[in-house]
Amino acid sequence: MGLYFEDFTSGRRFETPGRLVTDEDIAAFAAVSGDRNPLHVDEAYAKTTAFGGRVAHGALGLAVATGLFSQLGITAGTLVALVGVDWNFRAPIRPGD
Repeated sequence: MGLYFEDFTSGRRFETPGRLVTDEDIAAFAAVSGDRNPLHVDEAYAKTTAFGGRVAHGALGLAVATGLFSQLGITAGTLVALVGVDWNFRAPIRPGD
């Protein structure tokens, strides 16, 4: 059985298995979401930006993070919603990360 909201403490950390983000993941997410911003799908354009190349959608990063968290079973049978979750984007996710 998973943990409930009140079981979590600020600063607690969990280690997930690794997950490679591929070009195919980014293309599939662009297709599913409809977000075909050239920053994500056009390397030539993305090279002209401050990122210097393509980056994954922020929402794709969140989706991968929730999938990895789910694989740990920490919220199995207890998760209702992601209320109070504070996401902190520290760096872009690039193909191959």
